Amino acid sequence: MKRFLLTAAAVLAMAGICHASDGVSVVVNDVPIDTQAVIESGRTLVPLRGVFEQLGYSVDWNAETKEAIFVNGDKYMTIDAKDGGVYIGAPHSSIAPPVKADTDVPAQLINDRLYLPLRAASEGLGLSVDWDGETKTVYVKDGEENVTAPDIDLTDLKADNSMAYKMNELMPKTENYMFSPLSIKMALALAANGADGETQAEIAKTAGLGDIQAYNVYAQNLIETYKAVSEKEEKHEGDPYFFDEPKHEKTQLSIANSVWLNKDKAGDITFKDEYIKAMKQFYDAEINNVGMADGADRINKWCSDKTNGKIPHIVDSSNFLAALVNAVYFKAEWAEQFDEFFTHEDTFTDRNGEKQTLDFMEQTEEFAYYEDKDIQMVKMPYVGGNTAMYIMLSGDKRVNFTPYINKTEYQKVHIKMPKFKVEYSVTLNDMLNKIGIQQAFEAGGADFTKMLQGGTNSFFIDTVLHKTYIDVDENGTEAAAVTAILVEATAAFEPEEPVIKDFIADKPFSYIIRDEDTGEILFMGEYAYKD
Repeated sequence: MKRFLLTAAAVLAMAGICHASDGVSVVVNDVPIDTQAVIESGRTLVPLRGVFEQLGYSVDWNAETKEAIFVNGDKYMTIDAKDGGVYIGAPHSSIAPPVKADTDVPAQLINDRLYLPLRAASEGLGLSVDWDGETKTVYVKDGEENVTAPDIDLTDLKADNSMAYKMNELMPKTENYMFSPLSIKMALALAANGADGETQAEIAKTAGLGDIQAYNVYAQNLIETYKAVSEKEEKHEGDPYFFDEPKHEKTQLSIANSVWLNKDKAGDITFKDEYIKAMKQFYDAEINNVGMADGADRINKWCSDKTNGKIPHIVDSSNFLAALVNAVYFKAEWAEQFDEFFTHEDTFTDRNGEKQTLDFMEQTEEFAYYEDKDIQMVKMPYVGGNTAMYIMLSGDKRVNFTPYINKTEYQKVHIKMPKFKVEYSVTLNDMLNKIGIQQAFEAGGADFTKMLQGGTNSFFIDTVLHKTYIDVDENGTEAAAVTAILVEATAAFEPEEPVIKDFIADKPFSYIIRDEDTGEILFMGEYAYKD
C-alpha cells in the first residue's frame, strides 16, 4: 500500500501564509493523528490514511486504475489520479455513479504521493474541516450527533462539598497539604459516566454528583462559566475615573479534561462511542490515543500545558490501559492587595510548637469577618469578586467552613499572614475507599462497561493520583491541581495457546556475551566437547 497525503487547499485560505518549516497538527474527531502535517509550497499536507481510517473508512489503492478508494458503510469516495477528479457517492459499477466534487485544485500524483483538496472531499462526505491559525491545527470532524441532554434547571443544582470535608479529615497532620475537591470530583465524574450499576452508584454518592445526567449538564455549564471568567475584560478597563486604581490582570480560571487510551495495551479494546460523545459534549474533553513509548510523556505535557507549568508531572509510567485526567488552574489578584512595604519577618509557631521565621504580609481593610469562642474566619476576595479565599483559625480542629460563611459581617480587619507556597501529591485509592468507593477498585468486580468495549469487559480503577500547587503572596494567588484516574483490565487480551519451541543443546553450540547498550560482543565461544 502506497502512502498518500491530502492537501488542504481550502484550509489554507483561512491559514494565511505559512512557511514550509511550520509544523501543522491534524486532529480527527478530537483525536490527534500521530503523523504531523506540514505546509509545503503553499499547501497543507495531511496524512490521508490516518485521517480517513480514524473516521472509520477502509482505504485501498488500485495501482492499475490509479484510484484511491475509501469506504465507510454506505459512504464511498474515489480519487482518480489520472484525471484529478474526486468522486463521492456510490461505486463506479452502480447504476448511479459517484458525483464529481467541485475542487479548486485537482487531485494529482506527485512523486507517488496523492494530493487533493481536503475540504471538498470532506464536506462531500458530511465532514467538517476547520483551521486554528494560532495553534496551526487542522480539525476534521464527522457529523456525529450529541448525547441527548436532560432538561435541567441549573438554579436547582447546588455544589455538594460533602466529599471535600470527608477527605479533609483524612489528610495528614504532619505536613502541609492542599487538594482540589473540584478536580477530584470532575475526574470521578469522567469515571462515573463510564460506570454502571453499583459501581456508578458508589462513585456518584461519594463524590456528591447526584444524578449523573444532571451533573453532566452542571459540569458543562461550570466549564463554560469559568472560561467566561477568564475571558472577561479587566476591571475598569478604559474607564478614566479609575486611573488611580491599580491595573489588575484578568482572573484565570479553567477546567480541562482529557481521556487517553494506550493502544499498545488495548489490543481490540476501544472507548464506546456514547462515552466519547458525552466526554466531548459535557466535559470538553480531549480524546487521545497513545502507546507505551509516549503515553506518560504526552499526559505529563498535557498537564503542564493546562496548569501553566505548575504541575509538569503526574504519571511515572505508560503502563496503563486508559487514563482519565482533569486539570484545574487558577490565578487571580487580591481585590485588596498587600503592600510589599509592610511585609516583614516574624515568628510562626508550627503544630509541634517549634518557632520559624517567615515573611509576613500585613494590611488593615474592610473584610467579611466572623468569630466566636472557637474560631476566627476572614474572607479575602479576588479581583472581580467571583472568587475568594477564606482563612480560618481553629486551633487543631478541622472545621466545616460552610455554616459560618453566611454569618460574616464586613468590618475593619487587621490581617497578618505569611506568604507561602505548597506543593503536594498523594495517591487517593485508600482515602476514596474509606469514604465510600470500593467496587470501582475491584478487579473482576467493577463495572465500567459504559466506558470500554472489546477484549475483556472486566475493567477497574487501578490508581487515582492527585497533585496540587499553590503560591500566595502580596499580589494574589496561583494554584493548580491535576487528578489522574488510571484504568486497567483484568486481562487486556484473550490469551492464545503458546507455541512451544524445542531448544535442546545436546550437540556443539556457539555463544556470545554482549553489551546490550553498545552492541559490543564481550565474549564469544563455542562448546563442542566434554570438559
